[in-house]
Amino acid sequence: MTHSFTPDQLSALDRMEYRESDALALSSSLRKRGFTPEQTSDMLTQAKLRVQARSKFGEDAQRMLFTRSGLEQATRRAVSLWHARRFRDADAGPVADLGCGIGADSAAFLSEGLPVMSYDIDPDTASMARHNLSVHHESEVRVGDVTELDPASLRTQDGTAVRSLWLDPARRDTADGQVSRLFDPEAFAPPFSVVRRWAETGMPMGVKMGPGMDRSEIPENAEAEWVSCGGDVVEVVLWFNALARPGVKRSATLLGADPLEPDVLAQYTSDSGFGQDAGEAPPVGPPADFLYEPDGAVIRAGLVDQLVSQVGGHLLDPRIAYFASDRCEDLAGATCWVVDEILPMGTKALRTWVRENGITGLTIKKRGVDVVPETLRRQLLAGSSSKKKKPAGNRHATLILTRWESPESEHRAAFVVRRAHP
Repeated sequence: MTHSFTPDQLSALDRMEYRESDALALSSSLRKRGFTPEQTSDMLTQAKLRVQARSKFGEDAQRMLFTRSGLEQATRRAVSLWHARRFRDADAGPVADLGCGIGADSAAFLSEGLPVMSYDIDPDTASMARHNLSVHHESEVRVGDVTELDPASLRTQDGTAVRSLWLDPARRDTADGQVSRLFDPEAFAPPFSVVRRWAETGMPMGVKMGPGMDRSEIPENAEAEWVSCGGDVVEVVLWFNALARPGVKRSATLLGADPLEPDVLAQYTSDSGFGQDAGEAPPVGPPADFLYEPDGAVIRAGLVDQLVSQVGGHLLDPRIAYFASDRCEDLAGATCWVVDEILPMGTKALRTWVRENGITGLTIKKRGVDVVPETLRRQLLAGSSSKKKKPAGNRHATLILTRWESPESEHRAAFVVRRAHP
């Protein structure tokens, strides 16, 4: 164990109930118990991280150790279990988790009965993973540079050959104490060329990437699965070899809001890759009674056309994901909005509408227009408390800003909408 926490510190941490308002009192109590100022500071930081981690790990967070960046990058439990069950169903254990971080994905593999050999290049991070995985007696964490490994020669401590790989390439640069995102796949650790080379060996692999990955970088021999959880697009996973589903080139998986257990709301798939002939494009037409906002995973996977066909709808613009229909359907893959009004998109006209309708709160969504929602919201609500007709209570509204083209001209408008299915 190389992390800096002593057994006494860990024992105190496990019993601590952290609240921000009690931080000063907790600090005094820890100092009176003989912990140094540095130990006390580290313990309070760790206790605060544990509270934040409950949204990803539930009550298990109370026994885990985190770094701030490790927690930010860790996969939430529901999503890591979704990965692990694909490995389990393919009977692909033992798994090598190459770049395990604090051990979130390794824990999911172990909980699904898969032996795991976990690697991280940083000794302190690896020690935290070792602590977090210690409840699993068969856990095994090693320190090493995964780019120097030969996956075909990897063996668990009992000598069993590794049969599959899970990779979450590091996509952040921490040089000079500053953290910055990396966008060039060759700058990741391991570089994407190494990932491709390993995939060519035929070994089953899953590779977690950022959801904004350039589609042109997706290998032709991979299934690309975009995953959303509670409406947030969290990743795209590239599945290779026996872990890729036959006949599936791209897919979108929509999980519910539960961060601990995967609740699959819907899945959409296509057998064609990006740039390949995917069939007839969806129709394009004018606004209608209902406006649909697709889940981000469906948009990223280029599968909006499947939603459009479900409601007999049409795109407003072939380059924008919103689509319209005269039918109101409760789709798992899209939010249906009732269109109450269509307003000019100018700030002056919108401010007048806000004032005349007594609006005190706004949600602003947009696609295809150069607008910063936070800035526009401040502009529209400025002075709303001094309007002549003061409303009885708060009134909230939702605006969707977008554009579309007709044979005559380009249109830009703000749709006043409300959820069709609260």
